[in-house]
Amino acid sequence: MTFIPIRLVDKAIATLLTFMFLSAQSPSQQQSDYVFRTGSELVLVNVTVRDKSGKFVQGLKPEDFTILEDNKPQRVVSFDVENVDAAPALDVAQSNPLPEPAAAPASQLSAAEAATQFKDRRLIILFFDLSAMEPDEIDHAVTSAERYVDTQMAPADLVSIVSLGSSLLVNQDFTTDHALLKKQLEQFSSGSGQGFQEGTTGTTEGTPDSGQSFTADDTEYNIFNTDRRLEALRSVAEKLSHVQQKKSLIYFSSGMDRTGIENQSELRAAVNAAVRSNMAIYTMDMRGLQALVAGGEAQNASLRGVSAYSGQSTINALNSNFTTQETLVTLASDTGGRAFLDSNDFSKIFKGVQQDTSTYYLLGYHSTNTARDGRYRHIVVKTKLPGVKIDYRRGYYAPADISTPRKTTRRGSSKRNLPLNCRPISFLCLFRWCSRDRRFLSSAAAIAIKRRST
Repeated sequence: MTFIPIRLVDKAIATLLTFMFLSAQSPSQQQSDYVFRTGSELVLVNVTVRDKSGKFVQGLKPEDFTILEDNKPQRVVSFDVENVDAAPALDVAQSNPLPEPAAAPASQLSAAEAATQFKDRRLIILFFDLSAMEPDEIDHAVTSAERYVDTQMAPADLVSIVSLGSSLLVNQDFTTDHALLKKQLEQFSSGSGQGFQEGTTGTTEGTPDSGQSFTADDTEYNIFNTDRRLEALRSVAEKLSHVQQKKSLIYFSSGMDRTGIENQSELRAAVNAAVRSNMAIYTMDMRGLQALVAGGEAQNASLRGVSAYSGQSTINALNSNFTTQETLVTLASDTGGRAFLDSNDFSKIFKGVQQDTSTYYLLGYHSTNTARDGRYRHIVVKTKLPGVKIDYRRGYYAPADISTPRKTTRRGSSKRNLPLNCRPISFLCLFRWCSRDRRFLSSAAAIAIKRRST
């Protein structure tokens, strides 16, 4: 019997593993070089200056404006005047700033091409959330959009149609062709959004008696469904981030319900993407002016429990209606848009978009604060002209980077060496989106310092 020394066996195994590792490497890995990437983000601010009579003040120059970010002056590096009223009446058959997800990157317009093509144009996105509307509400949304195309659409309006049903679709890219827009609008059916209705929360009190002995708890599904809708808004904003001009997205839905703070992360991500893309969201509640009946609607069964007799069912209906509208107001106000609620005149939203985007100054600057900490930064725009009213976006959230830790301030820390059984610990873990394929996981631990009684 022959014995091989252990050292020789170890050397042979190490040599074999090294050879296998080197042979498994691809040529691209063996010839990889270091790549340095750098970028500078431009902060865009739409500014409207009006005199005491409400007329737009023209003829201002970059030196007439002062921009402060967190009370620190910023230098204006780009300046443009968008005057939609002076745009020539040219027909744009189709442009492609909103390519399909499967489309090639080359089909998307570059930033230089977009700046030239969309100069003095009003960019409007009609976003139909089919997963959040009843069949009659879908018909109302389509009818109002068709009436806008027929009677209210201006020559400078470039309109696109986007819908969210079982998936996010770009039904029609930006165009001035009325026939193309109406053709796509006529294809929407009343049952396009079936299957994504809001689920139950597990409680039977104050709900219609369906005759079933078990009521499922669909809270997790509701959280996912709301995140899905907010993710769709964020995806549209990111696709249009290369277009510097102001974009107006009209969001047709019947409200959006949030579950506690579970959807707060995705809501903030959608707002941040819209702000960086210079896109204002105008929300429209297609339920219109509602009459909340105390005993419930006639088309539903009788309510369970005693809430119908104590008035609690009416309070619950009012709270539910307020909660779904509150998210629409947040999306509109935080992005520079407006929310149109409790109205059966759906043409007001189109008039509001046209008034807000007729003439404005487009200012751009590079922030002197290079920290990528995700914090909110306040913007203040001033002008040398006295007695004028200035409208602009009040701030934005800075981009966040996982590699940039935040500085935390600890107050009231104790230097006393206390035993572990005197330190209750509460641990919280949250996540938020950093990019389409990355999430940032943040955790916080609260330690309560308590002295022992002596």
